Amino acid sequence: MNHALILSAAAALGLSACGQSETAPPAETAPAAEMPMASDMSGMPMAGGQAAMTGAGTGTITAVDASAGTVTIDHGAIPGVGWPAMAMTFTAPAAVLADARVGDRVAFDVSVHDGVNEVTALRAQ
Repeated sequence: MNHALILSAAAALGLSACGQSETAPPAETAPAAEMPMASDMSGMPMAGGQAAMTGAGTGTITAVDASAGTVTIDHGAIPGVGWPAMAMTFTAPAAVLADARVGDRVAFDVSVHDGVNEVTALRAQ
């Protein structure tokens, strides 16, 4: 019963949003240069339950956390996994992080599997 009530309330809210006036002014958006970049997409569903996707990209390392096993890269588009340019945090094995330094311009390989975005190789550019 509670489940049906919750679903009914959600449907009513969704339908009420559909009735908005079409004469409302369009929402203003900030130019891309002013928009904040994402730094952690770990909560975003990516290839969960599917075969691993792989791709290659280039970018600049903005953070390295060897104790957490992560590297943040401000990267260009990565067509192999369908990502636009952004900054994001990846997991990475210790061997990959060993020579990673903030400010390094790198080419990298990424694997996306079971919701985990992992840098599998870094190469200085």
